[in-house]
Formats: sequence, C-alpha cells, structure tokens
Amino acid sequence: MKALLLGLKADSILTAQLEPFADERKSLRRQLDLNVQYIETQNLAQMEEACQKYDSEAVFFFPFWREDASEVVRTFQKIRSEYPDRQLIFVDPFAQGNTMFLGVLPYVDVLLKRQRFRDLNDYKREFVGGNEFIEFIARHWNIDLEGWSVSSEVPEGYEHRIASGWSLGTARRFRKALRPPLFFPKRPISKKLDVFCRLSLGHKRKQEWYCEYRMAAAKALEPLESDYQIAVSALFIDDGLISKKQYARELRQSRIVFSPFGWGETCWRDFEAICNDSLLVKPSMAHLDTQPNIFVENETYVPVRWDFADLEEKCRHYLEHPEEAARIIKNARQVYTDYLERGGFARTLEDILSKNHRTDNPSTEKLSSTL
Repeated sequence: MKALLLGLKADSILTAQLEPFADERKSLRRQLDLNVQYIETQNLAQMEEACQKYDSEAVFFFPFWREDASEVVRTFQKIRSEYPDRQLIFVDPFAQGNTMFLGVLPYVDVLLKRQRFRDLNDYKREFVGGNEFIEFIARHWNIDLEGWSVSSEVPEGYEHRIASGWSLGTARRFRKALRPPLFFPKRPISKKLDVFCRLSLGHKRKQEWYCEYRMAAAKALEPLESDYQIAVSALFIDDGLISKKQYARELRQSRIVFSPFGWGETCWRDFEAICNDSLLVKPSMAHLDTQPNIFVENETYVPVRWDFADLEEKCRHYLEHPEEAARIIKNARQVYTDYLERGGFARTLEDILSKNHRTDNPSTEKLSSTL
C-alpha cells in the first residue's frame, strides 16, 4: 500500500506528527507493506492538486488549524466525489479534544485526534468552550470566554469515524531521549529539586482564558515552598520567561513535574517528565483517549482534581514515599518506551488503515448517491 502525507511543516506540532513516518519507514514497510511519501502542501487547494497528481491507496491530510471550516468541508466533499475508493484520513490540528472540522466526517474514512474524547457521545454535547475541561474552568473561575469555542456539530451518525491517532509523544527528540546509549551507561540524574512547574501565560496584552487557571495552578503549589525545593512560576511572556536551558535543567533535576492543562490537555511537558525520570502529576485525564497511553491513573501518572484541591497533598505524599513514586516512574517509562520501540506506532496505523469506517454507517449509501 502507498500512502501520501499532505501538509505543511509550519510548526513543531505537525513536525512531531510527521516524524514517526520517517523514523519507522522500514518497519512500516516490513509490518504493514506501507510505503509513504510526504508532499509539502501550503493550503487546501494544493492538497487537492496533490491528490490528482500522485497515486496512492491512502492519503493522510494534515491541515492548518486556521483553515476556514466551511472551505474544509467543501474541499473534502469534492475530493471524496473524485476518489470514492481512496482511504482519506484527516489528521485534526486542534489541541483540544474537540475540533472545528467535524463537518468533514461524511467525506473521510476517519478523523484522527491526538487526544480524543473517551466517550464519543461527548462530541454530541454542547460544552462551553467546546469541551468539559474548558466549561469547568470557565464556571469555576467565573471566566467569560466571550463566545470563544473550539467545537462543531457532528453530522448525525458519523461520530464513530472519530478515532485516536498518535500524540506529540512520537516526536523524534523523545525517541532519542528514551533510547539508552550504545556504549556508555547513562549517568543517574541528580534530583536537586522536588517540584517543577514553570508556566507561560502568553502575552499580557491579550490574556487568554487559561491564564487564570494556570495562575491558580502555581498558587496551589506555594505551600510546598516552606518544606521543599520547588521551581514554580506562572509568567507572561512580556515579563520575561526563564531560558529554555534553565527550563530543561530544572525539569531534569526535579522529582515531580506538575503539568497542568493549557490550550489542550496534553503538552510537551508530559513526555519531558517521563524522559527525565520524573514523576508526572497532572489533572485527571480520565475523559480522554491517547496513544501512547501514558495516562493510566496511579500507574503511569498521578491524577489530581481539576480545581487543584488535592495537589499539595499528593505532592507531599509522593515526596515522602519515594518508593511509590519510583514504581510509577518506572511504569511510565516502560509503557512509553514499548510504544516507541516495539511497534506501537505501526499498530496504531494498522488499526486506522484496516478498519472500513464507511461501510458500517447506515447513511453511507444515501451519501454516496448524492455525490
């Protein structure tokens, strides 16, 4: 099978999602008989042109999140009508569990989310802001979102086409960080700090809805300062953030890394914590499904309440019981390493490509006849 990858490496997120195709090119060919070709496309029109120019059985589309939702739907309706037998896989760009692009579902085989609502019925619910988490913080901290939302309506009967893709954890830098050195044993990391949580609040002149939430996260850790060494702050870019070098050093040296939500629930910090043998503490991820699944409660990470009411207590517990923390750290590293080194990405793709998401939809025949 040949697959096209169409998109623009406009940011580190898209690059991270494309990297495993290159890093596992040989294993994909061996295990799935899958050959991939990346074509750089700047916009929807170029994606359509690439479909016409290059033959393939499957196409993975990586659109930019700023694309107009109605134009996305029109483009994929046209592509589907021209290529009814091609597998069309839409890799959603939004960080949130929801998306502005659910309207494409009738015209693609599957829409992939790097973090998908565990309960697909949630895509049919109307949340403030687009998902349960944003609705929670808007109400808990009395934040006026002024109509801001990442959401769209699911075409009736098509929610089953929303599937879990692969997360930011497939980035090449994490694969390298987890892989043991070939010739010299890895030196143990000196853990001089107890808790790490360095947060950016974006620009002061345009404060986003998550600012209040992230400031509350930093404040919830302040009581630990009297008894432990902590590296905690929540700062606006305008006021100056710590350097990337200091960020990396402090995270590496910390026993606990607290990783609150931002635009979306998952972030780079989650995987950085595991790569550096730190205990990942994070607001509960029970409502989401991700690959690799490093969010198994009390097995690969420590969940806390979304309002941080138990954050101090749980940090103290694991700092005072290092053997319990070590067990979770070891589990997380094992789960993560197994996914990257033992064909996890290939299995994810196999699951995506082997399922025919169109034939099990009662509306398919009616839809096809209208194209």
